[in-house]
Amino acid sequence: MNMGQRAIAVALASVLLCGAATGCSVIASEIDHRAGEATGYGNIAEAVVAASPRVLAVEDLGKSLNGFAYRLDLSLVTDSGEPFSADELDAVVEAIWGAVPWEPNAIEITAGADTTDGHEVVDLRAAADALAPLGVTNAGTGGVGLTGMTERYGAWTGPR
Repeated sequence: MNMGQRAIAVALASVLLCGAATGCSVIASEIDHRAGEATGYGNIAEAVVAASPRVLAVEDLGKSLNGFAYRLDLSLVTDSGEPFSADELDAVVEAIWGAVPWEPNAIEITAGADTTDGHEVVDLRAAADALAPLGVTNAGTGGVGLTGMTERYGAWTGPR
């Protein structure tokens, strides 16, 4: 290879590397932009407290990328350490589905109560198992991860 050909090869390699770097930064900024969208939680806390007399507060609201969509994470502060019934959990999940300002592909819920014996975990697993056709996975001690809200509550339409 003579000097002219070598200079052309180096220039071409430089152009390709710069193009690849630019493309990667555009993809990275798009991912960063998507991760920052719709981080609000609307009136989820108010809706959940209104839906279930057992729930005193909603804490630790979080949003995380879960595949191609987002998962909503939250903790319920309840009035006792007793497990939730299916009807109680159903009311909570339906309230969340109707209040969240972005469509979650999963909802992860944990619950606890401060009692005279200390902090107790509230078991949601048996209640969640009764909420067909929701998909249920265990999340933490007594918590649940739920999917399939559209099948149970209808298409997400945004806050009602």
